[in-house]
Amino acid sequence: MISDTLVHLLRDNYLEAKIRGKKSFLLQRQQLLSLAEIPTLSDIVAALADGPYGSELSKLQEVSSAVETERAIQRGFAGSVNNLVSGSKGNVRQFLLEYVRRFDAYDLATLVMFKSQGKTWEEFSTARQPLGGVREGQLRRLYMMDDLRESVRIIGDKTLEERTGDIDLEEMPPEKAALVRDIFTGWGEERFYNYVVKRLHGRDRSSCLPIVGATVDLLNLSIVLRSKLIGVSNIEEHLVPVHWRLDKQSIGRLLATTDLDETLEKAGSLTQYSRLMANARQRHEETKSLAFLEMDVKRYLVGQARRIFLGFPYTIGVVLAFLIFKENEARGLAAVISGVASGLKPDQVKALITV
Repeated sequence: MISDTLVHLLRDNYLEAKIRGKKSFLLQRQQLLSLAEIPTLSDIVAALADGPYGSELSKLQEVSSAVETERAIQRGFAGSVNNLVSGSKGNVRQFLLEYVRRFDAYDLATLVMFKSQGKTWEEFSTARQPLGGVREGQLRRLYMMDDLRESVRIIGDKTLEERTGDIDLEEMPPEKAALVRDIFTGWGEERFYNYVVKRLHGRDRSSCLPIVGATVDLLNLSIVLRSKLIGVSNIEEHLVPVHWRLDKQSIGRLLATTDLDETLEKAGSLTQYSRLMANARQRHEETKSLAFLEMDVKRYLVGQARRIFLGFPYTIGVVLAFLIFKENEARGLAAVISGVASGLKPDQVKALITV
């Protein structure tokens, strides 16, 4: 442990200071809630002009759409991450590259969903993640292909092919699309989890696991619930085959249930995530949807990041905690921009904020 600390002090002291400095510029929850009170998109852009997103927002035309504004926020987030990559070296640099690699799965999931819904390339190109490692030219070629399976083969691997082999990717109503997204995302997060477990050691690994481990666990939980919702029978074939706290026995008990209500009831009694899932069945009955779970998971991971920041400062976990904060900040800003542009009431917009 002492040697790990010395390595960080000698190698990453500059990066640690940089992250601490960047953290001081993160928008606090109250600031995001205040933005939700602003009635127009142009006034929101003006309020953000002097902050970290100002550079990208300044490139917008005087009258820009919500989509263009959200895209500028995404580019601002990507620029912040790339800035960390350029200022890092050794294990930290490789860790950041593995973090960025996760976004390939997000892009592939978005590509498959947009294609199945008959959306245009232009619609997809504005929705994809600027951090994705697949070049735009290759993505365009894939988008023009008729066979979605071929896209999965080119960007994905044998594992992802097998995990989605029995799913019709051509027809995807909303609940099925959400399941497919979770399966693709699970594939990307599994690669990141395996890197943390196999390549990091000591405090670096233990400080990252509360986030990367919980992410894999909760994606598996989501896959089980969404599969139960639409009546998928062979659920186990779609799960991420690694786990952190949600072990095989717990997953087995969820798989053995007969319907979604029973599964939600069992999920509420999971000792590993009891506080997160305690009222899951009731909330599903009230909303007739599993959308609440996605929001709750994001809040849970932000809470884990907050605990990491309060702990020992010289670990790669601090880097990951900052990235979780930054990712959720960008997502919160995008939610505010989309909500205000859609004419939602301030309280409705505030409900979309997970920071």
